[in-house]
Amino acid sequence: MTKFVSIIGNGESRFGFDLVPLKKFSTVVGCNAQFRDYNFDYFVCADRHMCQEAANTAGKHTTIYTRQRWHAEFAMWPNVKPLPDLPYEGDKRQDEPFHWGTGPYAGVVALTFKPKAIFMIGFDLHPTEKDVVNNIYKDTKGYEYIKRPVDPSYWVYQFEKLMSLNNCRWIVVNREGWTLPTEWSQHKNVFQETYEGMAKYINKQLTESK
Repeated sequence: MTKFVSIIGNGESRFGFDLVPLKKFSTVVGCNAQFRDYNFDYFVCADRHMCQEAANTAGKHTTIYTRQRWHAEFAMWPNVKPLPDLPYEGDKRQDEPFHWGTGPYAGVVALTFKPKAIFMIGFDLHPTEKDVVNNIYKDTKGYEYIKRPVDPSYWVYQFEKLMSLNNCRWIVVNREGWTLPTEWSQHKNVFQETYEGMAKYINKQLTESK
């Protein structure tokens, strides 16, 4: 069992927030192009092209998860692993594995560690400006095709499914004034924190570990 897992989204709200200290007290699961900037132990790259770039870039001790349907294409990279099965079954379109994206799948990977708490950082869900893509890596390689904000309804639904599975605490970190989806806030094991509050918590954890 891992006490804490941090999963990192690419919402622009996390600009200026130092992710590096998270590795000192939690298992960190990154999403997509974060391997360009960070040396986390785990990355989820659901898209084939992003997985290829990660396999070519990340070190051999970094585990990269991608979709089961094309995992075999990466047989030359032993650190590329198939994503775990979804931990539940459903009959809706958003319950189908192929309609799960990298972010929610990072939550699935996080749960495999059986943590007491999962920190969700940078999962903004909505654009900060109307019709403007909210992604730190927008307009970079692999993101050029994204021209408009993605409807977050599947993300909200899928994370809610994960949050309802057990008593693991989910701490959703975002800016002051950001609204937690009601689908998430209905659960007693889901909490909201600001980046300032998270920074203080990290400092406390690192101070106590000395």
